[in-house]
Amino acid sequence: MEGHWEIYLTSSNGGKPKRFTGNPAGGHSPSWSRDGKWIYFSSDRSGEEQIWKMPARGGEAIQVTRKGGHVALESPDGQWIYYTKHFSESPLWKMAREGGEETQVLESVVLGNFAIAREGVYFIPRSNSPYRYSLQFLDFAIKRVRPIATIDKPVGLLLSVSPDGSWILSTEADQVGSDLMLVENFRGGCTKPIVFVKACVIVCRQLRDNPLKRSILALMSHKDA
Repeated sequence: MEGHWEIYLTSSNGGKPKRFTGNPAGGHSPSWSRDGKWIYFSSDRSGEEQIWKMPARGGEAIQVTRKGGHVALESPDGQWIYYTKHFSESPLWKMAREGGEETQVLESVVLGNFAIAREGVYFIPRSNSPYRYSLQFLDFAIKRVRPIATIDKPVGLLLSVSPDGSWILSTEADQVGSDLMLVENFRGGCTKPIVFVKACVIVCRQLRDNPLKRSILALMSHKDA
């Protein structure tokens, strides 16, 4: 649908993408269920942004949350849904996969940066500095948070932890800049520099043997038109 986010599926071996969502409200932030039978996503098709799920082979969407939802991940055992409610910053919430009351898990997660492991939650909370963040871990067993690594750059979107819990992927803004742009015949509003990310890196960190080991896997650069 033009003007809306849509979700597409494609084979891991390549091929033509197939549109998965088709509602006029669109959908975004998809994630797989652990058994591969469902895809969770966010949509405002009910009038406000909520978490929905659809069968991976297609079918009717089922509303999961009732009090807001933006990014959702299923727990490794498939019993719980963890989710944020806002894009920039939000508490982390959880509810049973089959529905029920929601419970707050963490006070702050920025830009959907959380990943669910069997032992706990890796996440990046708010920071007092836009250029210094802390990767942290909530341990389910002792119900305490401990720091894992310091990130001395603006962070990007989302985290992902490897199935064995040894590595974690994150994105960092490697270069940030701004341009002052002139729009001819523009009326209304104020003009100001447009800030944009010039280059973003995907970073892989080893969690177990050396939590501070860091490898850059890919570099994505902004190119001016």
